[in-house]
Amino acid sequence: MVHGEAAGCCGPVETTAPISVTINPEARVNAARTGNRVASLSSGEWHTIGFPIVNTGYVTGRLVIDAGPVPGLELDLPMHELSGLPRQDGEFRVRFGVPTTVDLTLTFRALDSLGGLALHSTLHLILRSHLTPIPTP
Repeated sequence: MVHGEAAGCCGPVETTAPISVTINPEARVNAARTGNRVASLSSGEWHTIGFPIVNTGYVTGRLVIDAGPVPGLELDLPMHELSGLPRQDGEFRVRFGVPTTVDLTLTFRALDSLGGLALHSTLHLILRSHLTPIPTP
């Protein structure tokens, strides 16, 4: 697939993101790690982690990201409205209070209102933070 084309239903996902999310026609979600890593992030700043959402079933509705509390990490996990397009962008934000390494467990759910028909997909993402350098005058 050429960068910039709409994603087809069955082709590989080309991305520089650390994760990708695929939704099939039954609204089952498959969240997977890619071969890309998240670089060390500076403490005290919000960082956006983007990911592609490949919608092979042209599903519309909500995609929700859940995570339990992680000491030393603030999360901003917005709800995404699935447009029905074959591919759209998703993202969430993280902010570290102090330099540390954490194992962030994320669960993706589509069409929460369908209850048992939506398959939950969970993955682990290792994130590291470092001290923000003090600017020199």
